[in-house]
Order: sequence, then structure tokens, then C-alpha cells
Amino acid sequence: MKKSLIAMVTCFMLCLLALAGGAEAAFTDISDPETATAAAVLQGLGIISGTSAATFEPGGTLTRAELCTMAVNAMGLSEQAGAYARRTMFSDVPGLAWYNGYVNLAASEGLVSGHGDGTFGPEEPVTYGQAATILLRLLGYTSAETGSVWPQDYTGYCESLGLSDGLGLTDYQAITRGQAAVLFYRAVRQTVNGSDQAFYETIDGVASTEEVILLETGAEHGGGTGLLMVYSLNGTDGLSYYAQGRAQSEVLEGSLGTLLLDSADNVLGFVPENGGSAELIIKSATASSLTAQDGTEYRISPGAVVVSGGESAQYSTSGYLELDGRTGRTARLYRDSDGAVVCVYLPGGTLSTSDAAVAETTSAASSLARALGIANKTYTITKNGAAASEDDLARYDVGYYDTAAGVLCVSDYRLTGYLTGASPNVTAAETVTMAGCTLEVLECAWDTLAGVDLGDRVTLLLTDDNKVAAAISTVRLSAEMIGVLAEDGRSVTLCGSGLTLSADNMNYEESSLGGLVRVQATSATSLSCHVPSRDGAKIDLEARTLGKRELAPACSVYEWAGTGYVYDLEGNQGEASADLSAIDWTDSLSASDVSYYRVNEAGQIDVILLEAVTGNCYEYGRLTLYPDEAGINLGTNGMDAYNSAATLTNSRGTSEKYLCTIASGTNSYAGIVLGQTDYGYQRVYDIQKLTRAGSMTSSDFFMQDGSWYAECGIDEVRISNKVQIYYLSGSGLWLEGTEALETVLADGYLLSAYIDRAASSGGQVRLLVADSRD
Repeated sequence: MKKSLIAMVTCFMLCLLALAGGAEAAFTDISDPETATAAAVLQGLGIISGTSAATFEPGGTLTRAELCTMAVNAMGLSEQAGAYARRTMFSDVPGLAWYNGYVNLAASEGLVSGHGDGTFGPEEPVTYGQAATILLRLLGYTSAETGSVWPQDYTGYCESLGLSDGLGLTDYQAITRGQAAVLFYRAVRQTVNGSDQAFYETIDGVASTEEVILLETGAEHGGGTGLLMVYSLNGTDGLSYYAQGRAQSEVLEGSLGTLLLDSADNVLGFVPENGGSAELIIKSATASSLTAQDGTEYRISPGAVVVSGGESAQYSTSGYLELDGRTGRTARLYRDSDGAVVCVYLPGGTLSTSDAAVAETTSAASSLARALGIANKTYTITKNGAAASEDDLARYDVGYYDTAAGVLCVSDYRLTGYLTGASPNVTAAETVTMAGCTLEVLECAWDTLAGVDLGDRVTLLLTDDNKVAAAISTVRLSAEMIGVLAEDGRSVTLCGSGLTLSADNMNYEESSLGGLVRVQATSATSLSCHVPSRDGAKIDLEARTLGKRELAPACSVYEWAGTGYVYDLEGNQGEASADLSAIDWTDSLSASDVSYYRVNEAGQIDVILLEAVTGNCYEYGRLTLYPDEAGINLGTNGMDAYNSAATLTNSRGTSEKYLCTIASGTNSYAGIVLGQTDYGYQRVYDIQKLTRAGSMTSSDFFMQDGSWYAECGIDEVRISNKVQIYYLSGSGLWLEGTEALETVLADGYLLSAYIDRAASSGGQVRLLVADSRD
């Protein structure tokens, strides 16, 4: 037996109405979360049952006979009750009464006693004092510990253990079935008197325990059905499936706690542990913390794991990197009793045995719910990993049901091209290959692959973790694939799905390297890439619309300077932002700010390319010009032909010379955007000159809402998170970022600020020059 347990989370209640597999359905007449949890746990332990398959009657009266039954079941002695049914111990407990054996057995074990006149009162309501007495006796307490004054000493001791917290019970008050469930639930988690074991560990038949996340109570695996699927946290991280000696309730799905097993590893119960849980939308992650989009930062404890799709990773190594790449997606945190996060669960992520379905009609949500058998369940929806609604779904979307999270996970990721590989074969494929990308295939896709041969052009419909759920004719649907062309021109990373496509023959213009392209498979070995274009339309940031169309829940937003490389709105090359929240100085963007947008099957905008709206697509520093013979000689056959050039110096050092025919005047502080490569040299496509905003001291700088600002005359201008800081005097050292700024301010330097545009247009301090000390 385990001698200590990590305090984890109480379960969240899912109002699921249908019976799934071997699971017990939730009681539909319980609205209080703790009562629902208590009833589910006790039902799974075999201690209580409902008044019907779907009802519990939490407000109903609990009789003394029913209390005896619960006590006998809790002791694991229910099989002995039949032997006590032939006894006559109380005159008002008839031999043919269903409760005869339970009452007699409870009395024989010293848990209850009669009224002193030979009667027991089996149909009388149970008082709090009577329930407290039985619970303490089950936990091994006697009057030596509790005191001998009844019922006050017993109820007082129960209160000292926290068993009746929040229930507002008095000694002689009749308790309801719901209150009794909560009292028993709290009691089974208490440590037995004189022992270091919780009561549930001592239940008859329990041979071992395991800390798990309970994922599904009616799973199928290896030909078996009605299995309990869990993710183990006992040092052997991974999915496990168990036969259920006692069926567990759907209410417990998604909880983290202790699984009880008999000697044959059959499930005898599941007990959630105290702690806390929270759901958030991911903004960013570091090796020690996770930040939500609302700004809340969560401390991550050493040894924490990230669980997704049946796989796990240590948070501090690769786990946090995965989360940092899931901006805008929902995650559930499990915390210990100290508030530290010990597990991060990402809803979504299909398993090899998962059922997925394709929305066959324009009523996509209803189509998916019917196909997945969840039409009578209460669930939330995500699309491409972001919170969504039924209106966001469309025909040909793929969905599967994440039981643990109560989430319908939907995706419109798809590939159109030529099927070049399948293993072991097309009709029973475990994997297929298209455009250099090998994808896992779900069994639900086999029927749709039955008529497909290698070399055929088809469209693959994918889940939100890029598994093939179906293959359909390109006559029905052909995917508009948009992605970022690699700088070396060898691959394209698709927007949304993140899949990387490649081919022996990559056809593209040099000017599109590092940029957004529309990619098409023109043959089994060729991909054609073209820069997409579409007339822009006004973006209403508050309404989340572009023109008359809504933005999709997961909308990939890029920025560029009109050609060449693309960036997210924070200035990270080749990446996309999950929303437009970085643009906070205006309520709208004009049509001229939009270079391209894509419309999905739901009629929503799911890809946007903006033109230099934030200014973060420029790299800033000191621009040094090299005209005439100081430039780059591109002459041939012994004939000189000099081209003007420039270098940029900042915290990353001094660049090699760039071709730069658009610069004029003197050297300056500026930002540049690089375009195509000519003759082996990168060309400067655009220059953003910086304007000096005056000299200032440390008192002119302040932090607000997590960002640094500088008072530049009458304006308060935000300081870029990647601000370049140049020590003009002395060593000429360059630094980068707001942490470096804090150091410079502490050293008392006078600073000259250089901004890219007016603050009202989103301008930022891009460069600071430390002239001298105060």
C-alpha cells in the first residue's frame, strides 16, 4: 500500500446524460458539484446506489436501514449480509425485509444499536448524530478519543475532522441522502485511526493503488469494451486500460486522483484527491511558469508533466516548448495542495483507437454529434485548438470527442495531393505519405481509403493533431493550402496544422523565399508555390471581422513589409500570431493594411497577412552605407560593377553587406527588411528610419500593464520588447530587451530614444543610445 499521496484535484462535474460503454451514467438530479462527485465516488466503491439508473434523490430522506447498508458496503462485508438475514435481533426488523441482513450485520459489528426496547426503527430518518457515530466507528475511533457524551462529542469530533464543513448540520437534524453522500465521501478519504492509510486503502479487496488522470470510463482497447482508460502518474507515465470490477461514473472523467485495484488489477474504485484545477487559454510558457491570456501566471513545480493525446513530456524540458507553441489553445492545470501545478492536460489529441467523424452536412455540429454518439451530452467545442461554437463548424470538418475534457475537438486541417506511400497497404493503412509528409491513419479512415490507389490525387481530412480521419475525392473538396516557404526553398510549413510539405521539385520565385505562399501538388514529385494575393478589407478589431466576414476562432495572423519574409505580430520570423491582440492602439485597420486573407469552408477568415502594421517585422540598429567602390562588386569578366550596400549593427553584431540601392544620405539609426537574394547577396527591401525623440533620464521611464514606456515629450511611447540599446561612449556595447533597459536605468545613464512612428499609430521606442551618466 502507498503510505502517502500527492494531494491533487477535486473533479469538475460534467452533466453527461447518456450511458457510454461500461460506465455508470451521471445522476441527472444532482446539481451540486461536490454532491455529484461524492455520489459518483461512493457508487464506484459499491457503497451506495441511486433510486434509479439516472436519479439519486439527493434531497430525499435517508433511513436508518439505508445507513446500515452504506456502512456494511463501506466495510466490504456486503456478501456476508445474507448470512445475517436469518437472525432476529430487533422486533421491527422483519425476516423478509430487504435490509434485515444489513441491519443485523451492522449491529453485530458494533456500528449501530437499537432503541433499548428491542426495536431498531429501520424506517426512521437518520440524524446527524447517528451518522457521525457510524462514520467515526468506521474510522476506528472509540469514546476514548471522541468523548462519551452522545451525540455532542461525536458530532464535535466529526467537525474537527472537517467531515461536516459547510453542511450546516445540527446534532438531532435529519440528514438527506445528498448530505449523507458528502459525509461518507469525506470519511473514506480520512486516515484510519492509528494508521497511516486512508480508509479507501483498507476497503476489502483493495490490493494496490495508482495515481492517475481518469480519461474515460467506457473505453475500447484491444478488442475489449467497457474499460477504464487512465493516464498513469506513478512513474510509468502512459496510457493504461483496466477492466472494471465495479463500473465507475462518467462524472469522474477528467479527474486526477487515486485508482483502487484488486489483486487481478480490476478496478474497485476511484477517489479524487484534494487540490485544485483551472482551465486557461495559453498565452506563453517558460521552463518554470505558464501564462494565461488574461495575464495570470501559474508556477510549475519540478517534475510536472504535460499530457496530450495519450503521450507525456516533462514540463521543464520539451513540455513547455509544446505549450508555448499552442498559443490560443485551452489547457487544464492540476495543482497540488500548495498551489503548484503538477500536471498540464491539453484537451484534444486523438488516440489510435479514437473514433473520429466527418461532418457530412452543412449542419456540421449536429452531424458530428450524431456520428460520435454525443447528441445527448453536454460538451464544449474547440476548432483547430481554439474555443469555438456550433456556428464556427462547416461541412467536411473532422471531429472527435475528448471524454476526459468533455470537449468536441474539431478541425478543418486538410491536404490535397498525390498519395505516394501507405504502410502496410492503402486499405488498412497505419500511415500514408503525401507531399513528403507521413501521417498516422485512424481506423475510421479505412473505408474511405478502400477505393484509393497509390498515385491517386485525393484530399485527406485531418484531426486537430494531424491524423487522417478520411480521404475524399478532389471533386468534392480541394484544399487551399497556404504556408510559409522555407528560406532554402526546400519545404513549406502550412498555416494552422504546422505540417511541413516537401518534394523533389519545388517551383517558386526567389522573392517568395521565407514568405507566405499558396502551395499546390502538381505531380507526385512536384510542388508549386506562388505568393497569394487578394484585395484587402477593413478589419474591425472589436467585432473580430474583416469586411463582412468573421474571423475564425483559430486565425493565423502574419505580417510583412510588402515582400519577402513573414513574421508574427511580435516579430518572430516565419511564425504566426493566434489573434490580433498585439494591435491595441486602434479599433480598426484599413483595407490597405491587409495584403491577403483566406476564407475557410465556414465562410470565416482563418489566415491574414498584414502589411507592416506593428513595425515588428523590421530589424533595428545602426545602418552604415557603402556607396560606389565601397559597395559590392558584382562585375563579371574582369569588369567592375559596384552596387551600393549597407550593414546593420545591433546586439547581434554587424551583418555582412547587404545589397542596398534604396538608401541615401548619411548613416543612421533605422530598421530594415530583407528581400530576395541576388547574386548570393540579400537585398534590403525596405528601410524604416527612426526619429530621435529627445534625451531622458531614468525618471522618464515607467512600467504599466507589464510593458515599459518612455515619456517622449507629450507622448507616452511603448518600448519594444526587443529594444536595441547602444553604449555610444566607451566600448560601444550593444544590448537588447527590457531586462537590459532595467540595468541601464539602474546605472543612471542619459538615454536618447528613437521611435519608428507616432504613438497614436502604434509607434514604439526601437532603439536607445546611452550617451553618458546623469
